[in-house]
Amino acid sequence: MENIEIWVAGFPSYYGGADTELDHQIDLWRDSGVLVNLVPMFGKDENMTKTVLARGCKIHEYRNDIFKDKVVASWCNGEFLSKLPIIYKKGRPKKVIWFNCMTWLFEKEKEAHKKGMIDVFGFVSKFQEDYLRPLLEKINPVVNTFNYKPYFNYSRIKWSPKSILKDYKVGRISRDDPAKFSEDTWRIFDEIKTPSHISKKVYILGYSNNVEAKIGRPLSSLDFLVWSPNSIPVKKFYNTVHTVVHKTGGSRESYCRIIVECYAHGVVPIVENDFAFPDLIVHNQTGFLCNNSDEMSYYASELSFNPSKYDKMLFAGRKLLKTMSDKKQCIEGWKEIL
Repeated sequence: MENIEIWVAGFPSYYGGADTELDHQIDLWRDSGVLVNLVPMFGKDENMTKTVLARGCKIHEYRNDIFKDKVVASWCNGEFLSKLPIIYKKGRPKKVIWFNCMTWLFEKEKEAHKKGMIDVFGFVSKFQEDYLRPLLEKINPVVNTFNYKPYFNYSRIKWSPKSILKDYKVGRISRDDPAKFSEDTWRIFDEIKTPSHISKKVYILGYSNNVEAKIGRPLSSLDFLVWSPNSIPVKKFYNTVHTVVHKTGGSRESYCRIIVECYAHGVVPIVENDFAFPDLIVHNQTGFLCNNSDEMSYYASELSFNPSKYDKMLFAGRKLLKTMSDKKQCIEGWKEIL
């Protein structure tokens, strides 16, 4: 795909699912010879700016006619949706590729689709497509989609599996959105059991006043440590815990990058048997798909009593991640539309 060009309405970041997805997508494009032009719509991180320039991307200041006759893609960028009418007025893009990344439609997205301003819809999972396509079809036919496979550059991350020996560290990570946290979060962790010679400690990254209002204060019976959002590097969290127990509190996960992050760092994920999770986890091999909170506590406990099984699951997760992020497979969809 040498010298094929794409323009991106938005900018990657180290925080949030959509912008971190874009960050890894840039690696795939550049490794495939695609010329990448980034147009920040609401600021850019200084460190990320250095990395994208080092990768050979170009950064442009936004103006209303900048996407005229260009192939432009955007990941969940509300500012881009808001400006689409004036963008079209000043110079119609050659093609607009839109990724919602959520499981509901934005009002500006509905308006843009009604007016035919979105040429291609990208879906991050089969679950998301099955959920959103009927909603979009009620507004207008969805004419074009493509075989998009989210790419994760695991080579960036040092795989650091940790055997369960004298302690068992369980936790969860997400942005400080109450919809990401189940009301019984603390109870799930409290009911995880360990052998008498193994201590248990709970870690949460993304804990805030908003989250506390949803799930309450930690139970006095727990040994725990919480971090506010962005207070530590993500890798410090993953390099600390053995297992991530992730039960949502209302959000419907369209993909959930914590799964691939777990695989990349060497952590076993335990999640709900719902949403996009079954597309990312092989139950009882790379992680656990649970039908209720009790199952989550049970499977997390099982690993502490069976460390050898835990070790096998780490390697299985790593192997699955390599398959999911195969460059040849992930770039195929882009060949269809670029």
